[in-house]
Amino acid sequence: MLGAPPALGPGAPDGHAASTTTGARSCTARGAARCPTTHCAAGRAGRARGRTAVIEPRALAPPLPRPFADEVALLLASEGIATRLVPAGGGVVILVEREQLARATRIVLEEHPRGLVAAAAARARPAPAAVPPAPERWFGRASWVVLALVAGCVLVFLAELRAGGSEERAALLALGASRPAHVRTGEYWRLVTAMFVHIGPRHLLANTVTLLVLGPALARALGAPRFAFVYVLAGAAGNVVSYRVMPPDVVSAGASGAILGVLGALGGQRLRFSASTRFRGWQVIAAILAYLAIAVGAGPAVDTPAHLGGLAAGLAIGLVLPPPATPPSPRDRWLSLACGASAVALLGAAYAALLAARAPG
Repeated sequence: MLGAPPALGPGAPDGHAASTTTGARSCTARGAARCPTTHCAAGRAGRARGRTAVIEPRALAPPLPRPFADEVALLLASEGIATRLVPAGGGVVILVEREQLARATRIVLEEHPRGLVAAAAARARPAPAAVPPAPERWFGRASWVVLALVAGCVLVFLAELRAGGSEERAALLALGASRPAHVRTGEYWRLVTAMFVHIGPRHLLANTVTLLVLGPALARALGAPRFAFVYVLAGAAGNVVSYRVMPPDVVSAGASGAILGVLGALGGQRLRFSASTRFRGWQVIAAILAYLAIAVGAGPAVDTPAHLGGLAAGLAIGLVLPPPATPPSPRDRWLSLACGASAVALLGAAYAALLAARAPG
């Protein structure tokens, strides 16, 4: 015998039936979505489907130092990615929304390719203590060329003394002094050898002391091979000007034109390659004027055309010849080698011609 259907409980909506045995309630399919009770599982499922899903934030990296985390958060904020910083594990965790995690990771790796943990560790590592630069010695590695040139002048001067005296015309010409009348006969080698000949001890002392005072710094700035190249070429160019301007019977000698040529080359490099030179413009000009005023002068016995010619030639060379690079490139090494070889070849050819001219017969 079938009993009558149970009556709906008081206040129960349509579709709910009250069980007389357990007191639990169940919903029909039609009333589940509208069930307002908390005891109905179907009603709870229906309400969950109607709510907006909440996306849990994800950690971008393990805990980071707070300053570095702030920096990363600022980077992500500039790209439109919201972050939240949560203290954890002695640092700060950066949280981003799950759908932004891949994009945030890509942006962070572009800025820190080794990762945030490695970047934070590098920031925390103490910087190495600054090592003070070693004081520059006056006679550095490039000074050997200056000492070699001074030694050459002294050796030639001693040879002058043995040949009859450093102020004797015959001895000066025998050791390579320049004289326009001799040069016109084809003895062009005198234009090179004359820069190692000096007339009297005062002349030798003035030039060698100037070389020892200014030479090391100039050799350090130009490099030894380029210093030698400029010295020889500018000195010879100054003697060419003297040969063209001075009377034919005047005997001229000395290293003043070569020294001024090196100073001029430094000035030329200062004008053309200002970012690479170690001296300011006024320092170069002051050195030139000081040398002209103290060691050269403008008296009647001074070969002013040779001095000005050497200065002008050095300036022109300095406008073309760059200073040595730091660190030197292969091209720079080859250029230095070519400069040094040219200077040695020019000196060797000039003194070979001098010895041939002095040979008997």
